[in-house]
Amino acid sequence: MATDRGSSTPNNDRGARRDNPFLHVPNVAGDLHGYEGSGGGAKEVVPVTLALRETLTQALEQTRALLAGPMHEYPALPVGMAFVLHEKGIAKSHRPLYLAQQAGLFMAGHGKLNEMLVAAGANALDELERIFRDGSAKVIKANISAITNVVPWTRQRRNPEGTLSIRECGRAVLRIFKYNNDQLNANSIAAVQLLLQRLNVQVRRPNNEEDRCTWILPSMDRVHEEALDLILEHPAVRSFAGIATAIPVATPGDVALTARRPNYQTLGAPVAGLPVVGVFDTGVAPSAVAIQGWVASRSVYVVPPYTDHVHGTAVASLIAGGASMNPGFENYPCLVHDVAGLEVAGTAFDLLEDRVAEAVRTRPDIKVWNLSLGSNGPCDAQMFSDFAQTLDRLSDKHNVLFVVASGNYWELPRRDWPTTVDMDADRVSMPGESVRALTVGSIAHAATANTLVQTHEPAPYSRRGPGPMHTPKPDVVHFGGNVHAPWAVGPASTQILRPSGAVEPSFGTSFAAPLVSAVAGHVWSAMDQHPALPPNPPLVKALLLHAAQLASPDYSPTDRRYYGAGLPVDVMAALYDRNDSFTLVFEAKVQPGNWRWRKEPFPIPSGLIQDGKFRGEVILTAAYAPPLDSNFGAEYVRANLEIGFGTLDDGAFKGKVPMISEKGAAGFEQVLIEHGGKWSPVKIHRKRFPRGVAGDIWALNATLSLRAQNSVLQEPQKAYIIITLRALDGDDQIYAQGIRAMRQVNWVHQALPVRVPVRT
Repeated sequence: MATDRGSSTPNNDRGARRDNPFLHVPNVAGDLHGYEGSGGGAKEVVPVTLALRETLTQALEQTRALLAGPMHEYPALPVGMAFVLHEKGIAKSHRPLYLAQQAGLFMAGHGKLNEMLVAAGANALDELERIFRDGSAKVIKANISAITNVVPWTRQRRNPEGTLSIRECGRAVLRIFKYNNDQLNANSIAAVQLLLQRLNVQVRRPNNEEDRCTWILPSMDRVHEEALDLILEHPAVRSFAGIATAIPVATPGDVALTARRPNYQTLGAPVAGLPVVGVFDTGVAPSAVAIQGWVASRSVYVVPPYTDHVHGTAVASLIAGGASMNPGFENYPCLVHDVAGLEVAGTAFDLLEDRVAEAVRTRPDIKVWNLSLGSNGPCDAQMFSDFAQTLDRLSDKHNVLFVVASGNYWELPRRDWPTTVDMDADRVSMPGESVRALTVGSIAHAATANTLVQTHEPAPYSRRGPGPMHTPKPDVVHFGGNVHAPWAVGPASTQILRPSGAVEPSFGTSFAAPLVSAVAGHVWSAMDQHPALPPNPPLVKALLLHAAQLASPDYSPTDRRYYGAGLPVDVMAALYDRNDSFTLVFEAKVQPGNWRWRKEPFPIPSGLIQDGKFRGEVILTAAYAPPLDSNFGAEYVRANLEIGFGTLDDGAFKGKVPMISEKGAAGFEQVLIEHGGKWSPVKIHRKRFPRGVAGDIWALNATLSLRAQNSVLQEPQKAYIIITLRALDGDDQIYAQGIRAMRQVNWVHQALPVRVPVRT
């Protein structure tokens, strides 16, 4: 029986059966339909009054004055500035793109959500001033109305944290503007290179071979203040910032552990056919005898005394034997590829990027990688970190799924549940905001009289979402261990293996992530070599999110910031149905513009139709890998998928299952992003119909839109859409009825899993 709506306890009636596989329905050409679009000419978002024209003209004059020095020093290069957009002007249809073109401005990407970046020479500034004063064409006035201010790109915008922050980090990343003009880009690169050479500043390129607009400065102690000033005043420089340090995401060192006697048989011996998960961490200790048989291979970047193997041994032990050490955990162990790549004191993110890239490149056979590491603080509210973007790029390049811990919040105030703490300091740490990664938060699996939270409640240390631009994070949760008052381990914490061979309690999102990595490893392996739909990161991510939904209650939007989609506790539930459910998995290929992808008539199990109405629950999950572009800042994600399940009335689609979102998910672009999940690479819909909803023909519908200035897609956007129809009364004939309904609509289909996951 499903859990009542609003309950915080996951549904533990996991009756997924191996003779009820999810069914894959392949994409066919007839799924894509063109339609006639609507729209009109450009409209003013606010009246273009003389006062507005004067405001913008004065702002431009102030900007010109502040940029006079760089324009004089570098006359061959344009100077950067930002159009600050009106709340109603953020949407693509209102962007002042035509105005920028007519003024002769160079497009330079995007900053914060309301900042359109441009660059201009002296002549372009003159023309822009003329347009602000006298531009009267309808489209020009509409563009003017979308702008509230013009601000210069100054030293403060290039380095808002200050140069002391750069020096404290010891390493820095220098990024220059990337324009919509190849020759100008080449000139900017040459000019900055010449400056760095003249200043004798040591630099290197980042791991990304395609990025010619970024340099790493590894030795800031050798860069004198005069050089810093000259770099920060250069008009081609977009940003100059210190590089943070990644640390193992585990229990603080001041928490005392009660030692136990070693038990070398704790993890047992692996059976044949287990998948291998890559563990990039501080390395597995050779002294931990119990786990040695589970380590399939090793790669070493750091050795003692730079690592003590404590954290890496703990993380690897949960992948190999989380259930062996923690009775009651689901038992789907994996072998481990042990990568000792993280110093116990922390590693600069740029060095970490290089090591992770090499580790993934040298083991193309390993498709799931666990990263139980992160920064000390929360991610940015609007910008995606360099390391998160690196993980996104590596995921695409090598077809791998990174499973990342959401990070730990240790500071006061302690968070309880239901939480009474309202703050932003406990948001997910980087690189947990990676849009391609599967980010894992922590919940408690047990509780006692002195634990800070109860069973299945979010752990008080687990960092919450959302990520930048309200991207839903964490994606899922697992058992990372409860905390005993005042802030200590105990019997309700998660048991992990120590280098000594002892099994001891600990807690942290570091220990929730490997449990999900093991599930992901088995899901990937179960579909490996599928003839029509081989596994890939967004598909596996969608399946785990969907499994979490199926096993969890219908969380409120606020609770989702802590739980994500829920707890994907059982591998079988990610691939197989219960008797009271029927699940189809689609690989949709969606085109932007006036195109829609649609599957209809949708096969409905007969037991869910009563008196001509659908009575049941619909659970819908979608994940896709949209194009990404770091040059666009807050608009890093460049495509948005909208999906819906509903009825057709004379060919018109009427959505009956809206996306789970906070109230107010309609209106201006900023509201749609914050409350409607727009531009999120994960979509979740869920709704129960206890009283029934009428409809003769049901359909699954998807459309795609692109950001402003995004180039045309070379291929349709692939999206993986999973839909489960589930009985509310436990009817155990639903799966069989779904199979019969599939035969009636004559859709081509096949079982999604190729093999049953190995369970020991």
